[in-house]
Amino acid sequence: MINPKDKQLIRDFIDYVAHDGDSKGYVMVDKGNWSNSSMWHKQAPPKGEKTLLKLRFELYRPDDEEIDIQIETFLKKKDKE
Repeated sequence: MINPKDKQLIRDFIDYVAHDGDSKGYVMVDKGNWSNSSMWHKQAPPKGEKTLLKLRFELYRPDDEEIDIQIETFLKKKDKE
């Protein structure tokens, strides 16, 4: 069984570090899938050649309901240990 105080403590901590509405703080994001298709990954291109980098960055920020589900899942797992 999930202790509501534990759930609220974790929620309060996330809100504390997020500082929503401020320019400081942390943002919790979904890592999603990451792939690197670069031929020259962590290498300089050969002399006389150029490296073209096309960057597409997409950020998904979970809402409060999704965070609460993750908190509940975490607490249920910890309770079974």
